[in-house]
Amino acid sequence: MSERNENELNDKNGVTNQEIENELEKEVVVDHEQEGIELEKNEGTIVEDVPGQAVTSVTPTAPAAPEKKASANFVPWVITVIAVAALVFVLVRNPSGGNMNEVVGKMDGITIKKSDLYDSVVKQMGDEQLTALVDSTAEQQLIDTESEKAGVVVTDADVQLEIKALMKQYGMATDADLEAALQQSGMTLADFKEKQVKPQLKYKKLFEKQHPASEDDLKAYFEKNKETTFATTPKEVRASHILLPTKEEAEAVLAELKAGKDFATLAKEKSQDPGSKDKGGDLDFFKPGMMNEGFETAAFALAKGEMSGVVEAESGFHIIKVTDIKPAVVPAYDEVKDLVSSTYFSEKFATEGQAWIEKMKTDRNYENLLVKEPEPAASATPPASPEASPAAQ
Repeated sequence: MSERNENELNDKNGVTNQEIENELEKEVVVDHEQEGIELEKNEGTIVEDVPGQAVTSVTPTAPAAPEKKASANFVPWVITVIAVAALVFVLVRNPSGGNMNEVVGKMDGITIKKSDLYDSVVKQMGDEQLTALVDSTAEQQLIDTESEKAGVVVTDADVQLEIKALMKQYGMATDADLEAALQQSGMTLADFKEKQVKPQLKYKKLFEKQHPASEDDLKAYFEKNKETTFATTPKEVRASHILLPTKEEAEAVLAELKAGKDFATLAKEKSQDPGSKDKGGDLDFFKPGMMNEGFETAAFALAKGEMSGVVEAESGFHIIKVTDIKPAVVPAYDEVKDLVSSTYFSEKFATEGQAWIEKMKTDRNYENLLVKEPEPAASATPPASPEASPAAQ
């Protein structure tokens, strides 16, 4: 396979910063709009940094061949810890049983109390940081309270299942793969489990308690995603394509193919993909996630021997012919039902979790007293003076 083709197929008296960060990580939850405990898939950053696709052009004017996506880099579900925010939290929480008059530093003629430290930090923080910290603390206390009432317990088995689902989602075969990815963010597997996975699972398990799914719901979800999410070996497609720079040219070639012209011959003559044209457009086998979305969707919808119409994708205009298929190897539902349930609720929580949390806060009459009311807008035009009014005259 050519290089081009390879590129195409894709302590509290002297609180240290670290101790402050550890306290915050234990007590404050990440954002819940699937940026907290979530990895973004396919592109963007995550709190999870996953490279997106970058279309490679053949020439400055020619379209690019279907691009192989880079494998996803796993970055843990971490909130960026701001040390000053963490410090405020530790001081307010005051777990050591001391008070705000406790001395935390001294020099000749000067003593520094916790209250001094608190006031100093608050002055340095912006209103948005303080407001967000209050929101996060309120949410965590709400979840802790409701979880205790509901009997929610996060077990080691729950943690392992969650990690298994994440590893499958990001193509990690072994714990060593996961540990290597975590190392990029300076986190150990043990820290990841304790500080990230367990707190988020409490959210998810409470959500699950309050939004139960029936067996039929889970089976339907499995059927919909079995060849992608739950397959032990995903479906692979072997396809050939002819790549053209414009829709008009692609339609003209399609007409020739429908008239009986040989696909491989026309690919050699007219395709703009130098990595495959000399092989009659053959791209070899590829799995889901390897090609750009438009091309992949069209290819995986075709049966063996079937040819597409003109497909507009990020890389140009394609005519695709599927020449072989390796079916997905799918386990029986009963073999993976726990994984199905975990994945189902992860997806549901990602889309509905924030609204659920906001409703619980509203039902509890939550109010963030640091939120400032917006100032009324200035009137666009000043009122007319009495001298200018007709009545006055």
